[in-house]
Amino acid sequence: MIKNSCIELLKQRADIVEVISHFVEVRKQGVSYVCVCPFHDDRNPSMHINPQKGFYHCFACRAGGDVFKFVMDFEKLSFAQAVEKVAHLSNFSLSYTTDKNENKRDLKHILPLLHAFYKQNLSQNKKALAYLYERRLSDEDLRKFELGFAPSSEESLRLLKNEGISLEDALAAGAVKRDERGEFYASLIQRISFPIYDYRGVLVGFGGRSLDANRAKYINSPQSALFDKSRIFYALHLAKESIIKKREIIICEGYMDAIALHKAGFDNAVAVLGVALSELHTPIIKRLEARVVLCFDSDEAGLRAAMRSALLLSTHQIDGRVALIKGGKDPADLMANGEGARLRGILEGGMELGEFYIRMLLKEPSSTPLEKQKALERVQKYTFELEPLVANSYVGLVAGLLGVGEDLVALSKKSRRKVGVNFRPGPQISLGELELLSYMKRRASARELFGCVSDKACLRHQILLEKILAEKGLDDEDIRELELKNLNHIKNDGDFLLALCKINLAFLNAIPITHAHLALKKQLLSLIDKNGERLKKNLSEVENFKFLKENLSRIKSEKDPVLLEDLLRTWHKIFSQKHFSAFDLGDEPF
Repeated sequence: MIKNSCIELLKQRADIVEVISHFVEVRKQGVSYVCVCPFHDDRNPSMHINPQKGFYHCFACRAGGDVFKFVMDFEKLSFAQAVEKVAHLSNFSLSYTTDKNENKRDLKHILPLLHAFYKQNLSQNKKALAYLYERRLSDEDLRKFELGFAPSSEESLRLLKNEGISLEDALAAGAVKRDERGEFYASLIQRISFPIYDYRGVLVGFGGRSLDANRAKYINSPQSALFDKSRIFYALHLAKESIIKKREIIICEGYMDAIALHKAGFDNAVAVLGVALSELHTPIIKRLEARVVLCFDSDEAGLRAAMRSALLLSTHQIDGRVALIKGGKDPADLMANGEGARLRGILEGGMELGEFYIRMLLKEPSSTPLEKQKALERVQKYTFELEPLVANSYVGLVAGLLGVGEDLVALSKKSRRKVGVNFRPGPQISLGELELLSYMKRRASARELFGCVSDKACLRHQILLEKILAEKGLDDEDIRELELKNLNHIKNDGDFLLALCKINLAFLNAIPITHAHLALKKQLLSLIDKNGERLKKNLSEVENFKFLKENLSRIKSEKDPVLLEDLLRTWHKIFSQKHFSAFDLGDEPF
């Protein structure tokens, strides 16, 4: 892993304007920079970049964040990958936390050596070439997908030895295995090799297809420091650009299926590596922002895999559909038999993930009321994991399959309803409030003062207030927009309290006054508001702050009309004088 201190140092040193300008054209505008936002169809420069605070924000689609977030979203990378990209663009050397990770990087040269060796061997193996040509692969296909042939174990081990690679390093890279006697042997022996690249295009392993009917048909490289089959898609390095463009990813079951789909024009196809989709695959799909098409066989194993995958994707809020190939064939079979048109029809059709999963759950007929209740409970166990709107969209389907009325089918655990929180309607913007909130964002003391002298109900911008009190950072779009306004007229806590006095007074002016103590509070706040400048002129900064803090807090908490009226009478007398002191206002020197 990359050291956290190293990431923080890179974040400080990286010029966000320079990094973003590698991807889009940036121009200066005032104290900040602007560019056309690459995350939506932007005609005008909607994205603003603040180099001083190191963040960007689009006022149209509200995308934003720091330099790493931009590279993550633009290049569809993980955080660690984005850090490495920014480091490369900034000519910055990264440090890693353990020797293990350093070794992991050093191992990456081993597999390319084997890969070149395998590719060279393919042209010399007539049996392997005959099989591939029989599957309708051309020489161009062999080059595009970089197929090769792994010879005997002895030949592969000899290559590693000649290249000066220790077998322990080769073992860590997954190039070799060790048997129970401690002897090393090649991971791929007498197999057609399919190179497997990770999301960044780094070679991390191989798939191997045996031509011997007595051996396992397909195997993968063993789990290693480089290779984890539960988080990798075959052919993703070739399909990524098309997936992003089409916003759709086709997931099939094997290497040959993925190759066949690419040959048919579906260059957004990838394959799982001998396992069903795992939870570790979902972050990759979400980063690609793609709908999923599951292209599986319709046999029992294919249906089970499709069902597990549909459950996983839909409960992770990934949209998609299931396209099953019937007749015991797979995409490679259809292409080999010249049935490309049929394959295209299957992929363009399909069934939505949730509907497929529910139909599979209810495929056995329910005849008695008790059977229907149990069937409904199976469905509810699934739909209760979905968002309410999504879950409720299946009510008609479930009612129809069970043969019951829709009013008897409840698929959402609870209904979520957003409740308005503003005390006044309308999306009005209060610049005075934003000044106050900007100061609260900068000063922890102001956040503490707010709770003493005011209330959340007094502000229009209550959502933004909640985020500031929760100390949200620049990863939040509302906080970024506030920062970009560069509001800094409030200089100290005394000014902040006077601004809060105005906010509290505006709140009381906007609501019906039904109690005497509220009317008196309104008059007291009005007196402070009118005499704000005189307070600053007659009192020191410390005296002014102390008076405002004590009395605004008192006004907030006091409900006795008699005491409030006495205070009002006293203040009227004091403020009627041309000059007054802190002592006049009740600040005792001893």
